Amino acid sequence: MSPTLSILICTHNRAALLEEALQSLEAQTVGKDRFEVLVVDNASTDPTPRVVEACAARGKLEVRRVREPNLGLDAARNRGVRESRGEIIAFLDDDARARNDWAAAILDGFERHPAPVLGGRVDLNWEAERPVWFSDVLLRYLIHCDYGPAEVEVTGPPWLYGTNVAFRRELFREIGLFRLDLDRKGDSLMGGGDTEFFQRAHSRGKRLLYLPTMVVGHLVPPSRLTREFFRERLFFSGYTRAAHGTESWPRVLGNCAAFAAGGPACALASMALRLAGQPRWSFAQERKALLAFGYLYYTLLKAGGRVPPPRQEAWT
Repeated sequence: MSPTLSILICTHNRAALLEEALQSLEAQTVGKDRFEVLVVDNASTDPTPRVVEACAARGKLEVRRVREPNLGLDAARNRGVRESRGEIIAFLDDDARARNDWAAAILDGFERHPAPVLGGRVDLNWEAERPVWFSDVLLRYLIHCDYGPAEVEVTGPPWLYGTNVAFRRELFREIGLFRLDLDRKGDSLMGGGDTEFFQRAHSRGKRLLYLPTMVVGHLVPPSRLTREFFRERLFFSGYTRAAHGTESWPRVLGNCAAFAAGGPACALASMALRLAGQPRWSFAQERKALLAFGYLYYTLLKAGGRVPPPRQEAWT
C-alpha cells in the first residue's frame, strides 16, 4: 500500500546536515507506515549515499534515494515529485529539522482543509550571534516564517517557504512542476522557484494556508551571518523578482525608473551611515540598493535577449 505522505529532501554535498534532517524524521510521532522519505541526491560527490543507506539500515524510516544528475534545486524537486508515491508531497530542506509532530500536523491539516498547499512556521536555530548590522528585516532572507498563532490564508508576499511546505499531488498535475530557470544550482544563492510556484497556484485560484502547528527549525551557521552572504542573497532576490515575469511591462518600466534613481541614492546613504557609525541603518540602505540593482540587472539582460525563456516542466 502506498504511503499517504511523501517527504522529499533535496540535497547536494551536505551529507552531515542530511544525517541530522533524517534523524528528525526518525523521531516523528506518526507511524512510519504513514509516510515515506525520498532523498533526492542532486549530483552529490560526498557520502550522501552512505548516509541514506545507514538510515535505511536502522529501520526507523521507509527511506530511499534517487539521484538527479542535472544540477539545480528545481530539477531535484521535480524529480522527487515524479518519483514520490504519496498523495501528499512535503518538502524539508537538508538543513532543516522537523519538530517531532511535523508529519502529524501535515496529515491533520490536509484532513481538515481542502486547500492544495499548506505551509508552516520556520524557526531559526542560530549557531552564532547576530552581528551589530543585522536588523529584523533581514530575517526573511534566512527563511524565517511566522504568521502568528492562528491558521491564516496566504494571498500575497511574503509567501510560504519551500523549506516547510506540503502539496496535494493533484496540484502538480493541474498547474505543472517547478520552473527550471529559477533557484539554486550548486552553491549559488539564486532563489525564487518556490515563490514563483506559489504565485502561479494563487493566480489559478488555489488556496495557500499557513499552519502554526507545522514547525521546523532552520539552521543559521556563521557563514550566513556575513555581509558577503547577504549581499549575494539580496542581489539575487531582486534578480529573481524580475525573473518571475508576473509584472506587466508598464509596471516593470516603472520599477526600473524608481530603482535606477533610488538604488544609487540608497548606496550613497549606506556609505554615509557607515561613516557615521550606524551599521544597522547603513546595511538597511544597502539592502534596498542591492534589491534594486538585482532587479535592474535581470531586466537589462532580458531586454538584450541574454536570458533564456522560462522553463516550466509539465506533469508527465
